Amino acid sequence: MCPPRPATTEPTRLVVSCAMLSDVGCVRDHNEDAVGCMIPRSEDPFALRGALAVIADGMGGHAAGEVASQIALRTILHDYYRDPAAPADALYNALVAANAAIVERATLEPDLDGMGTTCSVVAVIGDVAYIANVGDSRIYLLREETLTQLTDDDSLVAEMLRDGLLSAEEAEQHPDKNVILRALGTHDFTPTIHADGHQLLAGDRLMLCTDGISDQIDHAMLESVVARLAPIDACSELIELARRAGGIDNASVGIIELQPAAAGTESAPHSTRSRRAYGT
Repeated sequence: MCPPRPATTEPTRLVVSCAMLSDVGCVRDHNEDAVGCMIPRSEDPFALRGALAVIADGMGGHAAGEVASQIALRTILHDYYRDPAAPADALYNALVAANAAIVERATLEPDLDGMGTTCSVVAVIGDVAYIANVGDSRIYLLREETLTQLTDDDSLVAEMLRDGLLSAEEAEQHPDKNVILRALGTHDFTPTIHADGHQLLAGDRLMLCTDGISDQIDHAMLESVVARLAPIDACSELIELARRAGGIDNASVGIIELQPAAAGTESAPHSTRSRRAYGT
Protein backbone atom coordinates (compact mmCIF):
# COMPACT_ATOMS: atom_id res chain seq x y z
CA MET A 1 0.00 0.00 0.00
CA CYS A 2 1.19 3.51 -0.79
CA PRO A 3 1.59 5.82 2.22
CA PRO A 4 -1.54 7.97 2.74
CA ARG A 5 -1.80 11.25 0.93
CA PRO A 6 -0.85 14.24 3.05
CA ALA A 7 -3.61 16.68 3.99
CA THR A 8 -2.82 19.68 1.82
CA THR A 9 -4.70 21.99 -0.48
CA GLU A 10 -1.73 23.59 -2.23
CA PRO A 11 0.38 21.57 -4.70
CA THR A 12 4.03 21.21 -3.75
CA ARG A 13 6.53 22.78 -6.15
CA LEU A 14 9.01 20.03 -6.94
CA VAL A 15 12.13 19.74 -9.07
CA VAL A 16 12.59 16.35 -10.72
CA SER A 17 15.87 14.62 -11.54
CA CYS A 18 16.46 11.08 -12.75
CA ALA A 19 19.38 8.62 -12.85
CA MET A 20 19.19 5.33 -14.77
CA LEU A 21 21.65 2.49 -15.31
CA SER A 22 21.49 -0.81 -17.19
CA ASP A 23 23.95 -3.70 -16.95
CA VAL A 24 24.32 -6.88 -18.99
CA GLY A 25 25.25 -8.86 -15.85
CA CYS A 26 27.80 -11.64 -15.49
CA VAL A 27 26.11 -14.47 -17.41
CA ARG A 28 24.15 -13.13 -20.39
CA ASP A 29 25.98 -12.22 -23.60
CA HIS A 30 23.73 -9.27 -24.44
CA ASN A 31 21.41 -6.86 -22.68
CA GLU A 32 17.67 -7.21 -23.33
CA ASP A 33 16.70 -4.45 -20.90
CA ALA A 34 15.91 -0.90 -21.99
CA VAL A 35 15.77 2.24 -19.84
CA GLY A 36 15.03 5.85 -20.62
CA CYS A 37 13.76 9.08 -19.14
CA MET A 38 12.62 12.45 -20.44
CA ILE A 39 12.50 15.63 -18.39
CA PRO A 40 11.37 18.52 -20.59
CA ARG A 41 12.77 21.97 -19.87
CA SER A 42 10.33 24.46 -18.42
CA GLU A 43 10.02 26.32 -21.75
CA ASP A 44 9.27 23.11 -23.68
CA PRO A 45 5.55 22.59 -24.51
CA PHE A 46 5.97 19.00 -23.33
CA ALA A 47 6.74 20.27 -19.81
CA LEU A 48 2.99 20.29 -19.10
CA ARG A 49 3.12 16.48 -19.39
CA GLY A 50 5.82 16.26 -16.73
CA ALA A 51 8.77 13.91 -16.49
CA LEU A 52 8.61 10.33 -17.77
CA ALA A 53 10.76 7.31 -16.90
CA VAL A 54 10.48 3.88 -18.54
CA ILE A 55 12.12 0.56 -17.76
CA ALA A 56 11.59 -2.66 -19.74
CA ASP A 57 12.91 -6.23 -19.52
CA GLY A 58 12.74 -8.02 -22.86
CA MET A 59 12.22 -11.72 -23.40
CA GLY A 60 11.93 -14.13 -26.29
CA GLY A 61 15.29 -15.55 -27.21
CA HIS A 62 18.48 -14.17 -28.72
CA ALA A 63 18.07 -10.54 -29.85
CA ALA A 64 14.25 -10.70 -29.86
CA GLY A 65 13.85 -9.51 -26.27
CA GLU A 66 16.14 -6.57 -26.96
CA VAL A 67 13.98 -5.60 -29.94
CA ALA A 68 10.78 -5.77 -27.88
CA SER A 69 12.11 -3.66 -25.01
CA GLN A 70 13.50 -1.02 -27.35
CA ILE A 71 10.20 -0.80 -29.25
CA ALA A 72 8.38 -0.36 -25.95
CA LEU A 73 10.76 2.36 -24.78
CA ARG A 74 10.63 4.37 -28.02
CA THR A 75 6.88 4.05 -28.47
CA ILE A 76 5.98 5.06 -24.91
CA LEU A 77 8.35 8.06 -24.85
CA HIS A 78 6.95 9.23 -28.20
CA ASP A 79 3.24 8.59 -27.70
CA TYR A 80 2.81 9.76 -24.12
CA TYR A 81 3.96 13.31 -24.85
CA ARG A 82 1.77 13.62 -27.94
CA ASP A 83 -1.45 12.35 -26.35
CA PRO A 84 -3.84 15.11 -25.16
CA ALA A 85 -5.68 12.70 -22.83
CA ALA A 86 -5.45 12.82 -19.03
CA PRO A 87 -2.08 11.48 -17.75
CA ALA A 88 -3.33 8.04 -16.68
CA ASP A 89 -5.19 7.62 -19.98
CA ALA A 90 -2.13 8.76 -21.92
CA LEU A 91 -0.02 6.13 -20.15
CA TYR A 92 -2.62 3.46 -20.93
CA ASN A 93 -2.74 4.49 -24.59
CA ALA A 94 1.06 4.53 -24.86
CA LEU A 95 1.36 1.01 -23.44
CA VAL A 96 -1.38 -0.26 -25.76
CA ALA A 97 0.42 1.34 -28.71
CA ALA A 98 3.70 -0.27 -27.63
CA ASN A 99 2.01 -3.65 -27.38
CA ALA A 100 0.56 -3.27 -30.89
CA ALA A 101 3.93 -2.20 -32.30
CA ILE A 102 5.66 -5.26 -30.82
CA VAL A 103 2.97 -7.62 -32.13
CA GLU A 104 3.15 -6.02 -35.59
CA ARG A 105 6.95 -6.29 -35.75
CA ALA A 106 6.83 -9.96 -34.71
CA THR A 107 4.23 -10.63 -37.42
CA LEU A 108 6.41 -9.04 -40.08
CA GLU A 109 9.60 -10.80 -38.93
CA PRO A 110 9.07 -14.51 -38.09
CA ASP A 111 12.46 -14.69 -36.36
CA LEU A 112 11.01 -12.37 -33.70
CA ASP A 113 7.88 -14.43 -33.10
CA GLY A 114 7.14 -14.80 -29.40
CA MET A 115 9.13 -11.77 -28.27
CA GLY A 116 7.77 -9.62 -25.46
CA THR A 117 8.79 -7.37 -22.62
CA THR A 118 7.83 -6.31 -19.14
CA CYS A 119 7.40 -2.58 -18.70
CA SER A 120 7.02 -0.12 -15.83
CA VAL A 121 6.42 3.59 -16.37
CA VAL A 122 6.30 6.64 -14.09
CA ALA A 123 5.02 10.07 -15.12
CA VAL A 124 5.58 12.87 -12.60
CA ILE A 125 3.41 15.95 -13.06
CA GLY A 126 3.71 18.56 -10.35
CA ASP A 127 3.43 16.67 -7.07
CA VAL A 128 1.67 13.57 -8.42
CA ALA A 129 3.18 10.37 -9.86
CA TYR A 130 1.12 8.36 -12.33
CA ILE A 131 2.36 4.80 -12.71
CA ALA A 132 1.66 1.87 -15.00
CA ASN A 133 3.13 -1.61 -15.30
CA VAL A 134 2.92 -5.00 -16.92
CA GLY A 135 5.06 -7.98 -15.92
CA ASP A 136 7.43 -8.09 -12.96
CA SER A 137 9.50 -4.95 -13.39
CA ARG A 138 8.73 -2.91 -10.29
CA ILE A 139 8.13 0.62 -9.05
CA TYR A 140 8.89 1.60 -5.45
CA LEU A 141 8.42 4.77 -3.39
CA LEU A 142 11.02 5.80 -0.83
CA ARG A 143 9.62 8.17 1.80
CA GLU A 144 11.40 9.00 5.05
CA GLU A 145 13.82 6.08 4.53
CA THR A 146 11.00 3.54 4.08
CA LEU A 147 10.79 1.76 0.71
CA THR A 148 7.30 0.68 -0.37
CA GLN A 149 6.51 -1.37 -3.47
CA LEU A 150 3.77 0.38 -5.46
CA THR A 151 3.25 -2.23 -8.19
CA ASP A 152 2.13 -5.85 -8.08
CA ASP A 153 4.11 -8.42 -10.07
CA ASP A 154 2.25 -10.03 -12.97
CA SER A 155 3.86 -13.40 -12.26
CA LEU A 156 2.64 -16.88 -11.40
CA VAL A 157 4.36 -16.98 -8.02
CA ALA A 158 3.21 -13.47 -7.07
CA GLU A 159 -0.37 -14.45 -7.86
CA MET A 160 -0.06 -17.62 -5.78
CA LEU A 161 1.37 -15.53 -2.93
CA ARG A 162 -1.53 -13.05 -3.13
CA ASP A 163 -4.00 -15.96 -3.14
CA GLY A 164 -2.44 -17.42 0.01
CA LEU A 165 -1.16 -20.54 -1.74
CA LEU A 166 2.48 -19.81 -0.89
CA SER A 167 4.33 -18.21 1.99
CA ALA A 168 6.81 -15.42 1.28
CA GLU A 169 9.66 -17.85 1.98
CA GLU A 170 8.21 -20.44 -0.42
CA ALA A 171 7.69 -17.79 -3.08
CA GLU A 172 11.29 -16.68 -2.82
CA GLN A 173 12.58 -20.19 -3.58
CA HIS A 174 9.85 -21.33 -6.00
CA PRO A 175 11.21 -22.78 -9.28
CA ASP A 176 8.56 -20.90 -11.31
CA LYS A 177 9.23 -17.47 -9.78
CA ASN A 178 10.17 -16.04 -13.17
CA VAL A 179 7.03 -17.20 -15.02
CA ILE A 180 5.32 -14.02 -16.26
CA LEU A 181 1.53 -13.90 -16.69
CA ARG A 182 1.32 -10.66 -18.66
CA ALA A 183 3.73 -8.84 -20.93
CA LEU A 184 3.82 -6.44 -23.85
CA GLY A 185 3.75 -8.36 -27.12
CA THR A 186 0.57 -10.41 -26.68
CA HIS A 187 -2.85 -10.20 -28.34
CA ASP A 188 -4.69 -10.29 -25.00
CA PHE A 189 -3.16 -7.40 -23.11
CA THR A 190 -4.33 -5.04 -20.37
CA PRO A 191 -1.84 -2.85 -18.46
CA THR A 192 -2.28 -1.98 -14.79
CA ILE A 193 -2.83 1.76 -14.43
CA HIS A 194 -2.98 3.66 -11.13
CA ALA A 195 -5.52 6.19 -12.35
CA ASP A 196 -5.62 8.46 -9.31
CA GLY A 197 -1.89 8.85 -9.06
CA HIS A 198 0.30 8.92 -5.95
CA GLN A 199 0.81 12.14 -4.02
CA LEU A 200 4.46 13.11 -3.73
CA LEU A 201 6.39 15.06 -1.12
CA ALA A 202 9.70 16.89 -1.35
CA GLY A 203 12.42 14.37 -0.55
CA ASP A 204 10.55 11.39 -2.00
CA ARG A 205 12.31 9.05 -4.40
CA LEU A 206 10.75 6.68 -6.92
CA MET A 207 12.71 3.61 -7.99
CA LEU A 208 12.04 1.53 -11.10
CA CYS A 209 13.88 -1.77 -11.56
CA THR A 210 13.87 -5.03 -13.46
CA ASP A 211 13.95 -8.40 -11.71
CA GLY A 212 17.71 -8.51 -12.22
CA ILE A 213 17.77 -6.07 -9.31
CA SER A 214 14.76 -7.09 -7.20
CA ASP A 215 15.52 -10.84 -7.38
CA GLN A 216 19.19 -10.42 -6.49
CA ILE A 217 19.01 -7.87 -3.67
CA ASP A 218 16.83 -8.21 -0.58
CA HIS A 219 14.37 -5.50 0.38
CA ALA A 220 16.33 -4.23 3.38
CA MET A 221 19.43 -3.66 1.26
CA LEU A 222 17.42 -1.98 -1.51
CA GLU A 223 15.92 0.36 1.07
CA SER A 224 19.28 1.17 2.64
CA VAL A 225 21.03 1.94 -0.64
CA VAL A 226 18.24 4.08 -2.11
CA ALA A 227 17.87 6.06 1.13
CA ARG A 228 21.57 6.52 1.81
CA LEU A 229 23.17 7.46 -1.52
CA ALA A 230 22.64 10.06 -4.19
CA PRO A 231 20.51 8.65 -7.06
CA ILE A 232 23.32 7.96 -9.53
CA ASP A 233 25.49 6.48 -6.80
CA ALA A 234 22.59 4.34 -5.57
CA CYS A 235 22.04 3.03 -9.10
CA SER A 236 25.74 2.17 -9.40
CA GLU A 237 25.75 0.43 -6.02
CA LEU A 238 22.66 -1.63 -6.84
CA ILE A 239 24.16 -2.75 -10.14
CA GLU A 240 27.36 -3.75 -8.33
CA LEU A 241 25.41 -5.65 -5.65
CA ALA A 242 23.50 -7.55 -8.35
CA ARG A 243 26.79 -8.50 -9.99
CA ARG A 244 28.25 -9.65 -6.67
CA ALA A 245 25.17 -11.84 -6.18
CA GLY A 246 26.01 -13.64 -9.42
CA GLY A 247 24.68 -11.26 -12.06
CA ILE A 248 22.59 -14.05 -13.54
CA ASP A 249 20.31 -11.64 -15.38
CA ASN A 250 20.46 -8.24 -17.00
CA ALA A 251 19.93 -5.63 -14.31
CA SER A 252 18.44 -2.16 -14.73
CA VAL A 253 17.42 0.52 -12.27
CA GLY A 254 16.23 4.10 -12.31
CA ILE A 255 15.76 6.54 -9.43
CA ILE A 256 13.67 9.70 -9.65
CA GLU A 257 14.31 12.28 -6.96
CA LEU A 258 11.87 15.04 -5.95
CA GLN A 259 13.30 18.15 -4.33
CA PRO A 260 11.59 21.43 -3.38
CA ALA A 261 11.82 24.17 -5.99
CA ALA A 262 13.77 27.23 -4.93
CA ALA A 263 11.68 30.35 -4.32
CA GLY A 264 10.94 32.19 -7.53
CA THR A 265 11.72 29.26 -9.84
CA GLU A 266 9.38 27.52 -12.23
CA SER A 267 7.51 24.50 -10.91
CA ALA A 268 8.10 22.51 -14.10
CA PRO A 269 10.58 19.61 -13.81
CA HIS A 270 14.24 20.63 -14.00
CA SER A 271 16.04 19.06 -16.93
CA THR A 272 18.94 17.37 -15.16
CA ARG A 273 19.39 13.66 -15.51
CA SER A 274 22.09 11.02 -15.64
CA ARG A 275 22.29 7.80 -17.59
CA ARG A 276 25.11 5.31 -17.85
CA ALA A 277 25.37 1.72 -18.97
CA TYR A 278 27.61 -1.17 -18.02
CA GLY A 279 28.37 -3.93 -20.46
CA THR A 280 26.46 -4.10 -23.73
